[in-house]
Amino acid sequence: MSNKTYRLRDVPKGQRLKHFITYYKLHVFFGLVLAVMAGYTIYGILKPQPDLQVMWCSGGYSLDCEFELRKNLGSLDWDMNQDGQVGVLLTYIDFDREYQQLGMDTMSELMILISGQQYSFFLAGPYARDWMEENELLGSWADLGFEGAGAEETLMVPMTKIKEFFGSHTQPLEDVCLCIRSSPEDPEKLEEYQRQGAALRRLLEGNGLLPPAG
Repeated sequence: MSNKTYRLRDVPKGQRLKHFITYYKLHVFFGLVLAVMAGYTIYGILKPQPDLQVMWCSGGYSLDCEFELRKNLGSLDWDMNQDGQVGVLLTYIDFDREYQQLGMDTMSELMILISGQQYSFFLAGPYARDWMEENELLGSWADLGFEGAGAEETLMVPMTKIKEFFGSHTQPLEDVCLCIRSSPEDPEKLEEYQRQGAALRRLLEGNGLLPPAG
């Protein structure tokens, strides 16, 4: 067998496509793979980050509730990047029993998300709140910047008391509380945490939900 190679222009016209496919298909394939990977990397770097990142952990869920909750979250005064709209990332975890009784896939997903994402706040059902408190994941009113009585208490606000979140399909949120994560030690993360906290405080103030000062 001859190992001699030919330039494409030296191949007869009727055989050029066959020649190209035979000798260059791997080059084209890997070139396309690299182009797609580069495109996704650039998109991930350049795309705007969501203004709101919310983890919803409870045993109650409906698709109608999720759609309405996304709509309500998107209508909040929470435009962090000043682009004229509120981008929302809402992640639901089925937390319908004690943590030890959850499936391994749910446990793994929960730990990966909590360790890797900087959430604006949690929407936590009873089992989720118990687990988060036990593992000291939840922040206090002091973490939100409140200095009055009860500042060191864990921040837990029933969703039923926040008018912006409730509508005709939000019954699954009736036993859910809004909670925040404790203040991070990383200075870079702390700056974003404080910006998110200021927006949340405005929301709670508008609903008359801050603890009484004094």
